[in-house]
Amino acid sequence: MGVDKYFSGLRILLVLSFLILSGCASRTVDSGSQVSDEEKEQRWQRHQERLGQIKSWEMTGRLNMRVPGQSGTMSLDWRQRGDEYMLFLDGPLGVSVASVSGNRQGVSVTASDETRYGPSPEMLLYSLTGWQFPVSNLRYWIRGLPAPGSNALIQLNNLGYPEKIEQQGWMVVYQKYGLGSSQRLPAQLIVSRGNVQLSLVINNWQL
Repeated sequence: MGVDKYFSGLRILLVLSFLILSGCASRTVDSGSQVSDEEKEQRWQRHQERLGQIKSWEMTGRLNMRVPGQSGTMSLDWRQRGDEYMLFLDGPLGVSVASVSGNRQGVSVTASDETRYGPSPEMLLYSLTGWQFPVSNLRYWIRGLPAPGSNALIQLNNLGYPEKIEQQGWMVVYQKYGLGSSQRLPAQLIVSRGNVQLSLVINNWQL
């Protein structure tokens, strides 16, 4: 199978859509009894401070991407150390599909023994597919944070965690949070805009 097929449409978006992930073993969060908006905001501020301290992690999970006329599911292994990251994507029966590595200087994607480079995940994605997707925002959305640099509408649950984040025309819906040794992080979420939808289920988090 040629490299062009590996780097076509859906697979490139799957490969580049997860550039910063973190987590813990998933478990549903009980939001408890109703609290005031002021209390939610105070809890949210404390939660943001704790999330901001997370710099390194490892996670495994499953992702599904749907775009017009295409859909696919892959397993995901993500390793983050500060600004440096490595990501491995496997298809059915554990067959390796692609690997991604990068830092602030750039990003590379390897598939079928061929490697492509780009100064940023957004630019590499666009050059390969012609699609525009806020890849770098996922570094924040997946942790349950709005991305810096633009306004966001945030709907909080009683624990002060986002139930929804609307930003740059994209909707992030948090369906489940997980409990780790030191922090709660999203365990199941959907990112969507129009007829593009990305779903992530995290099986294991290590902070």
